[in-house]
Amino acid sequence: MTAQQYPINKKSSAKPGKPSLRSASLAKLGLGKGQPLNQRLLQTLLPVALLPLAVASGLGIAVTRRSEQNQALFLLTEESFLASEAASVFVEDNFKIIESVLVNPSIQATLRQIDQQVETKGIAKKPIEALEQEFGQNKLIARNSVLNKYLSDVVKIEGMTQLSVTESHGFNVAFSKPPEDFVQRDEEWWTEAKANTKFVEPIKVDESTGVASIAIAEAISPVDSSEFLGVMEAIIPTTVMSQRIATYTATALSGTQQVQIVDTRNGVAFSSITVDGIQDGLVEVLGGNAIVQTSQALIAELANTGADTDMKGLKQSFDDQIQGKLLSLERFEVEAGKPFLEAVVTYQDREYSLTTVPGTAWVAIASVNLAEINSAGSKLLIVFAGTALILGLGIAAILRLLAGQLAAPLQTLTETAQTATSGNLETRAALEGTRETQILGQSFNTLLEQIQELLNSQKALTEEQRKERETLENEITELMEEVGDAADGDLSVRAKLVPGDVGIVADLFNAVIENLRDIAVTVKQSSGDVSQSLLDNEQQIRTLADQAIAEVQSLREAMDAVQEMDSSIQTVADNATQASTLTNDTYATAQAGTQSMEETAHSILELRSTVGETAKKIKRLGESAQKIAQSVSLIDEIALKTNLLAVNASVEASRAGELGQGFTAVAEQVGSLAEQSAGATKTIAQIVAEIQTETQEVVAAIETGTAQVVDSSQQVEATQKQLEEVLAKSDKINQLMQEISASTTNQTLVSKAVTELMQKATKTSEKQSQSSNQVAQAIQETAQVAQKLQASVEQFKVEK
Repeated sequence: MTAQQYPINKKSSAKPGKPSLRSASLAKLGLGKGQPLNQRLLQTLLPVALLPLAVASGLGIAVTRRSEQNQALFLLTEESFLASEAASVFVEDNFKIIESVLVNPSIQATLRQIDQQVETKGIAKKPIEALEQEFGQNKLIARNSVLNKYLSDVVKIEGMTQLSVTESHGFNVAFSKPPEDFVQRDEEWWTEAKANTKFVEPIKVDESTGVASIAIAEAISPVDSSEFLGVMEAIIPTTVMSQRIATYTATALSGTQQVQIVDTRNGVAFSSITVDGIQDGLVEVLGGNAIVQTSQALIAELANTGADTDMKGLKQSFDDQIQGKLLSLERFEVEAGKPFLEAVVTYQDREYSLTTVPGTAWVAIASVNLAEINSAGSKLLIVFAGTALILGLGIAAILRLLAGQLAAPLQTLTETAQTATSGNLETRAALEGTRETQILGQSFNTLLEQIQELLNSQKALTEEQRKERETLENEITELMEEVGDAADGDLSVRAKLVPGDVGIVADLFNAVIENLRDIAVTVKQSSGDVSQSLLDNEQQIRTLADQAIAEVQSLREAMDAVQEMDSSIQTVADNATQASTLTNDTYATAQAGTQSMEETAHSILELRSTVGETAKKIKRLGESAQKIAQSVSLIDEIALKTNLLAVNASVEASRAGELGQGFTAVAEQVGSLAEQSAGATKTIAQIVAEIQTETQEVVAAIETGTAQVVDSSQQVEATQKQLEEVLAKSDKINQLMQEISASTTNQTLVSKAVTELMQKATKTSEKQSQSSNQVAQAIQETAQVAQKLQASVEQFKVEK
């Protein structure tokens, strides 16, 4: 089919002032206000063409900028790693200096010699205060000028501040300059070095010089032995390490970049390098306490990592411990046994790269302002933007020209399509323009032809479908008439089998009715059997329920009896407890009475002894009274003789005349005195006689009392024996009462247990009774349901 065979409507023949066919069709379809194809193509293709250019430019800027930022971040991590490596090498080098000093045989020999002296003299056993007073002047256990000179030379050569050696008990043996104390065993560096061989002390400021220093300590041991000989400590100024770190990092620093070495134990930066140089002394850590805590967490996590550590889980754990934003966390080893842990953190306005220093509690931190990183690659933005603008203008001009060329054939094809939509299916499109446009016109013409053919075939198909629908409706009506009685319960009806789909439905319906018939017959028989069985068993179940109720009543009565018995046993137990208490009291009283009786018997025996002694003394008193009577007789005799002498003296005085008158007076006085003595002697004799009489009576009474005391002591002894028998029997009674009380208590417990068992049994029986009632009721309800089911099934007719 060629283009000359079809009428072509290129232009409208409408006169001026009247609407053209194309305009009328567009107005009819409501499309007259749409945009022309060339404008639509320009608006569509121009963004499509410019978007890849914009995306490519943006990606170029982003990639380049990201590359610059990654490069800046890489340099930052490289700086922290170089600082960490330099600090680690610095510490190792100083430990090697200590080891080179310790290999000196004279030092080890001196330490052994001094250690032997310390043990021999018992110096190690003395208190530290006493040792400080004894050796506080020289700070040395023994003077060794040669070793001190050797250590001073090492300090000067290596640029150290101090070098000191202690023996195995912590006493100073040699030093480059005197330390503060003589005894070092109570210092942390000494104990840590002894336990772990090497120790790096927390950074501190030397009070004497005011300089921040790094102190390291190492245990002294022979090369081929683990013998502990002592500890050597070396102190180095932090400026020495800062200068070495600056050698590696200062040339790479720029802008706001800064490198710090932080001791996580005291949270200070003791080495700080910027683009302006080295900052001496201890300075504040950039980022403050947050970065210090991050450094401490990094050191803590390093101790928990290994070659097989799950870094994803470790990163999550570490991220939860810090305040900033964690960008990365990596673990690596430059040498075997020297693991590093490196973290990159953003906090406030700076980005930090933190790297641990192996063998220490230090962290190397390199940081830079975020603005400096974000500014990387900003100059490329202008270049990419200008290039994108020029390319965009050129692409817009080319697209405008192409849109005009592509739109002309499509406009002609559009006019032809509008003619066909108005009802003229005989019109055809002209094949012109590009190949795609010609193919589109050819397809449009073919579509018109197919539409004409489809319209003709659609009319014939519609007529055929109408006839088939009428036939199907008639067959369905006949089927409904044949099986309509099944809805009323007549399961004996059957549908007629005819060819076609309705016959298949009839066959299926017959199968369903047959199955329903079998089910109805089975249900009738089963419901009858169930109903008859329930009626037969209902009376037995009722009897079982009544028996369960009777058992419950019997158990309740038994439980009441058991509770009364429990109460009686409890009363007996209480009485037994009281009787046991009274028996205990009686036993205690009997014991006290026995004790009192023993004391009474002892007192009577003592009284018996005392009475005997008293009787002996009274007898002696009677004997003394007899001796007094004898003395009185002697005095009476003397008085008589004195009186006779006085008479003789008077006679002789009278003979002497005047010369004897004075002697006569004396004789008279002597005679008078003799008479008085004779009178007193008689009185004394009478008193002594009375004393003797009374003494004899007292002696007789005492002898009678002694006999009575003896009888009483014998009676007390007999009473004591009887009380001991009472006490023994009371003890047996007490034991029996305790056994009775214990037995009664056990009976009470057993009675309580029996009561609880009876209560449980009663509750169980009550539950069984309730269950029996419920089962009987359920069976009755089931019988009713079976009867209803049987009545429902009766409506189905299963036989003709």
